[in-house]
Amino acid sequence: MKKLFLIRHAKSSHDDLKTKDIDRKLNNRGNEEAPIMGKFLQEQGVKPDLIFSSPAIRALETAKLFSKELNYPEAAILINSDLYSFNQSIIMSFILSINPSAETALLFSHNPTFYELANYFTQNKIPSMPTCCIVGIEFKTDKWGEVETSEKNLICYEFPKKTGVGPTKFLMK
Repeated sequence: MKKLFLIRHAKSSHDDLKTKDIDRKLNNRGNEEAPIMGKFLQEQGVKPDLIFSSPAIRALETAKLFSKELNYPEAAILINSDLYSFNQSIIMSFILSINPSAETALLFSHNPTFYELANYFTQNKIPSMPTCCIVGIEFKTDKWGEVETSEKNLICYEFPKKTGVGPTKFLMK
């Protein structure tokens, strides 16, 4: 079985309106929440085989903070421009082409595409996808190329509490 975790980047700064979208960094809240959420995945036994990130600074910073908590080498994070796309079919094609040897993959990217994709996979079970939200899906297949048509289970829907401390709920066993 394949497991995919769609993770929206943590809260980013909008302080400098001259900064290009791709160059926006995490703000203080984002820097606090991302390690908490990464540690939470680690405590649930999530062991990523691959971590992919959008080239946007806020997504990559989020991926790095998660990787530290998951004991995943930061240098092994793969940056892919397809994950900065706001086109669901481009990201779907990316997912279908993940290295077949990987059982668990984490993708760090953006809304609205991740929200749309999460609902596509879960048959509209995701009410929202706020910053630093994690949606985990288990696919009953051994091939990434078959995830679109395979049976799927929502195993995780998490986001930081408004207080910034801890996740809301966790569906994994």
